[in-house]
Amino acid sequence: MILPRHLILLLLILPTLLLSESAINCPNVPKQEIDSNLQQYVVFLKPPNLLGAIGNLVEHVLLLVICLGREIIPLKPGVGLFGNGPIDLNVIVDLSIAGTGFSIYTGFFNPDFVENVLKKRSDIDIIEPIIPTKADSVIPPYYINLKKRTTQTSAPYNLDRIDQKTFPLDGKYSYPTNAGSGSNVFVVDTGIDISNVEFEGRASFGGTFCGNCSSTDDHGHGTNVAGIIGGKRFGVAKKTKLIAIKVLNQNGQGTSATLVAGLSYVISKHKNSSNKNTIVNLSISAPSSQAINKIVTDAINAGIHVVVSAGDAGQDACNFSPSSVSGVIAVGSTEKSSNTVSSFSNTGNCVTLYAPGRDIIAAGAGQSNALSQASGTSQSCPHAAGTVALIISKSGNKSPSSMKSSLVSLATKGILNKNPNVFLRVPAP
Repeated sequence: MILPRHLILLLLILPTLLLSESAINCPNVPKQEIDSNLQQYVVFLKPPNLLGAIGNLVEHVLLLVICLGREIIPLKPGVGLFGNGPIDLNVIVDLSIAGTGFSIYTGFFNPDFVENVLKKRSDIDIIEPIIPTKADSVIPPYYINLKKRTTQTSAPYNLDRIDQKTFPLDGKYSYPTNAGSGSNVFVVDTGIDISNVEFEGRASFGGTFCGNCSSTDDHGHGTNVAGIIGGKRFGVAKKTKLIAIKVLNQNGQGTSATLVAGLSYVISKHKNSSNKNTIVNLSISAPSSQAINKIVTDAINAGIHVVVSAGDAGQDACNFSPSSVSGVIAVGSTEKSSNTVSSFSNTGNCVTLYAPGRDIIAAGAGQSNALSQASGTSQSCPHAAGTVALIISKSGNKSPSSMKSSLVSLATKGILNKNPNVFLRVPAP
């Protein structure tokens, strides 16, 4: 079936759908070029804002449905991208943002057909093979025992570090009393164990977009990240709401298609919500990708604050996605006991600022009182996402570009050993 929002389009093309394959001028392509050696692609179409472009869209849908014999189905957040079980290679999943019609999709095509037919169409904006995505932790979350600290008697070092200019630490974490209240942080990751007591009922499940993935966090990365953003003891913004968007599997791996699907869902939710205090945390990295950068840009243009990890390759962050998107807040990592940028952290002009990323303790998955420790720019990133929530609750929301400027303005300058020489700092109480 095709999504209900395509009803008008269907009414336009219904007479043509009744015609034969030859009547709609299907490309004269050998059968083996259509159905063999299939690879998954992500496709963005140009907006059909002119009558001619609408005609191209109608023709595009006919090409997929009539000529290729594909079935277009809506995205179903609860069952993954292609549902659970074996993938049907004849299915195309509509990933479009609400209100944009049929504009983004993923499906399986022969590479020659892509080169000889699809890429030559004037209505194609981006068509790209899927690429792998992964969680940005050099030391993945592992469980720790803090039974001797059932009550937090002093702030963990990373929170203590971001409320003051430099060392030595004073053992305190000072932050605005609203503590992120009224903001919503979508944690696009491996999921969140929403039963963890660190979240006090403020975490909820949004959707699953990776194939054969459960709705729980069966890896631990997303729960640790969410705990840094908004845990009651180990979180930056202790009153923010956290929504789990699962795009990475139990191994902390996904694809550009699952990421596009998850972000499309978030943008749609944001557009349809009266609360526009939306933040996205992307502690995820991938090789440079037009598709990833496009959907992230769409999120920013919709008014969403997108905070991303700089990446853990020890290279230029501009060579990776989504850290190469100009409008994101890209966060690199610093060490535990010095103002030194971590050797694993990506650096360069695409990094906005740095935050602690070594040995970060936060909520863990699997048990309601679990804690975990991890290292990476994945752990640096949520410090900044939580800080955005603090700014919103204290001073009100603003555009993504203004928020990025505010974050840099608050930050400490001139204390690091790498550029940009900017270190995260939370607003004063």
